[in-house]
Amino acid sequence: MGRILFDTFSEAVLSFVFFILRFIAWSMQWSIALALFLIVMVGAGYFVYAFALQGGAHVSVPAIVDMPTTDAAFLLTERGLELGRQTPVSHPTAPKYHIIAQRPSAGRVVREGRRVNVFVSMGQDYLRAPDLMGLSLEEARREIAAARFRVGSLARIQEEAPRDTVVGQDPPPGGELSDQGEVHLLLSAGSERPSALMPDIRGLPVDEVEQQLEDMDVVLVAREVDILDAAAGVVLDQTPAPDTLVYQGQTVTYDYKRSLADDAPSMRYEATVRHQMFYDWYNREARVDVVDRMGNRQTVYSKAPATDEASRATFVSGTAIRVPVTYVIEATVEVYIDDTLEASYHLKDGNPPVKVD
Repeated sequence: MGRILFDTFSEAVLSFVFFILRFIAWSMQWSIALALFLIVMVGAGYFVYAFALQGGAHVSVPAIVDMPTTDAAFLLTERGLELGRQTPVSHPTAPKYHIIAQRPSAGRVVREGRRVNVFVSMGQDYLRAPDLMGLSLEEARREIAAARFRVGSLARIQEEAPRDTVVGQDPPPGGELSDQGEVHLLLSAGSERPSALMPDIRGLPVDEVEQQLEDMDVVLVAREVDILDAAAGVVLDQTPAPDTLVYQGQTVTYDYKRSLADDAPSMRYEATVRHQMFYDWYNREARVDVVDRMGNRQTVYSKAPATDEASRATFVSGTAIRVPVTYVIEATVEVYIDDTLEASYHLKDGNPPVKVD
């Protein structure tokens, strides 16, 4: 009986010892696995900190607004950055595939490899009729042709404006029109103001034109041309044609070839005024007026307030109004936001626009 008890006790002790040994072995295995896990996690954390969070060198974000997307991508690559999300939006003045806004903005300091997201102009959703109001028939013809349209029917009514000045158009300014569509014009037939027959000034020296037409009180516009073998310093062509009835204040245009003498008087110049907005302006009214040297005012751009999604994406901070202007001698371009004058630009003698403080 005692022998049986001894054997039973011995088996119990051995079982307990084997259990303790298995537990120690199991604990050692899991300790080694835990240590390896901690090592891997520490290495991964260091990698994320060193390469993802810390990043590369600091760089300044370049200005890519007004640039084509291809040029912008090359410039960003040179700076160690990437062109990110490109959001297409319609825009009334920016050329197609040109950037109108960027995030982050120009001048921000970021890490290399950062993506710069942009808004890209898709142009206007459809072709729109140009604003021809107040132009002479000749000027309107040029504007229509430049916009890829054709001159349609012409009609005249008695108006105070000089003869052949555009007083109405169909479709109206900004109206939808298909490519090569027709723009119908309503012209002034003149008024009771003093009138006279246009003399033939072809061949007249350009420095004598103003004196020759002084009594007619017309607006002279000289247009330089480059015609091979043409005489220099004299009038080559004129509008209106000789013996045409002209009215007081009407525009008279003549062509000439430049000589070594001074430029012809009343030279016509072209410029593009760019005014950048530093705030979101989709919900604001914008207007641009051109005031000529005689004090005559003409609105050349306007935008009504809007809150739709397309406008919110188009008229954002960093975008700009671009207005092409044709003027004689000098003019002032005024930018109004909500009927408040925000900026003025002075144009003179073909020089770049100068912002007036």
